[in-house]
Amino acid sequence: MKKILFVIWSYSLGGGAEALLTTIVNRLDPHKYQIGILEFYHSSTKKEPVDSHIKIYDPVTFAGDRDYQKKMYYTYHEPDQMIRNYVPAGYDLYISFNYQIPSFLLPKGSRNIAWIHGAVYDLAKSGMEEYRRLQGAAFEKAGKIVAISDITACSIRELFPEHADKLVEIYNAVDVGIIREKADCFTEIQLKRPTVLFVGRLDENKDPLRALDIFHIIAGKNGLAHLYYLGKGELEAQIREKASAYGLSNRVHVLGYLENPFPVMKQADVCCMTSKSEGFPLSLLESVALGVPFVSTEVGGARVLSNDGRCGKVYVTEEEGAEAVLGILEMPEEVRERECRESISRFTLDAYINRIEKLLDEALEAEPVLENTAAWNGTESREKLEDRKYYYRFPKGLIPKDSRVIIYGAGDVGTDYCRYIQETGICQVAAWVDAAAEKYRSAGKEVKDIETIFQAEYDVVLIAVMAEKVSKEIRRNLCQRGIPESKILWARPIY
Repeated sequence: MKKILFVIWSYSLGGGAEALLTTIVNRLDPHKYQIGILEFYHSSTKKEPVDSHIKIYDPVTFAGDRDYQKKMYYTYHEPDQMIRNYVPAGYDLYISFNYQIPSFLLPKGSRNIAWIHGAVYDLAKSGMEEYRRLQGAAFEKAGKIVAISDITACSIRELFPEHADKLVEIYNAVDVGIIREKADCFTEIQLKRPTVLFVGRLDENKDPLRALDIFHIIAGKNGLAHLYYLGKGELEAQIREKASAYGLSNRVHVLGYLENPFPVMKQADVCCMTSKSEGFPLSLLESVALGVPFVSTEVGGARVLSNDGRCGKVYVTEEEGAEAVLGILEMPEEVRERECRESISRFTLDAYINRIEKLLDEALEAEPVLENTAAWNGTESREKLEDRKYYYRFPKGLIPKDSRVIIYGAGDVGTDYCRYIQETGICQVAAWVDAAAEKYRSAGKEVKDIETIFQAEYDVVLIAVMAEKVSKEIRRNLCQRGIPESKILWARPIY
């Protein structure tokens, strides 16, 4: 029996990658493979229903872990030490089930597969050069790279042509029978029809606010339609605010995260996806399996699943998305269901698992290159990760030496920037400010209110936040208050 370890970013957030991994490991032949799963980050959103013979290891880190930032830093810069501390030894094959963090934890000298669930074009953006280099180094350790869609494969070929010969395309699949069986369970939630349904996390990449923009157009042409959100996330409050601004509060409904969403999904007339990037969305496969067509942005697998536009449409603009939804709503229900049945028949689970087992067996036959890279044996004491004075790299290339700098942001990024300046003396901190200064002062940080910017003498304001969207909002607010844009700097923080 061969031992296989899957390493995934999180196995507890209730996302598509987690659900797909559960489907795979529960279907692999337990007489051929002994399966283990290691998650890097543990949440409490969902516990995946894995069979009892599958070993789930303690996570590397978790919400509230005081060493979270330290572990992230070491994963990027000293992955061998993280592997020795957290990645179990003795497996015949290691599979990273997302790119970046999990792929960094593939042990050298072992048989490895990197399984990529989305396009990697974000690594081509300005400021991502170091992350791209690190991903290329991780791909060096992989014997095979699995791409789950046409767009995912294309992005890897373009950004990492030196690894194109390792690519294997295995499109996602679903257990149609199980999905339909779960859809027959009772639910008290009854949707008002015609129904447009959004399924997914309410975050920036899924872009649920765009679904609301599309629905605003639909609502102007169909006075009976309703929009439902299945999921939760940080944009929920903004969805409610925008629905109110559109005058659609009584027709826009946020249902939250459901352990079994299928009894609700099958009631919908059309599923609307607005994601900026996806590998091959499981929610679209599930929707089509339940006879519900979709409209989607140009994400991996959407055109293939649409079956030449017969059970789904790909759009670019909000107007195109709205017209696609309205067109589907005009289709007879029996036609919708027939086209969905025909499309989903190409993504059967049996063929999918057979393809995966063939890949695993081929990988297991390969000879690993023996190197002196140890992994954790499960009994020895874990090495203590040495504390460092700062983790996020200060963007010294942006700022002339000896400049007077206002650091805007007192979270982890701003804290690390300030520590770096104090240690190196590369420039002078004219002020450290944050909109939530009082909160940070109560935590012992010498942070001042935003108004200090307009009183201090300085050369530049360095925005110290992780999200580019947040940095743009801060920049806009400062410019509106008279700060020259040329004095406002931001660079994507990297470890």
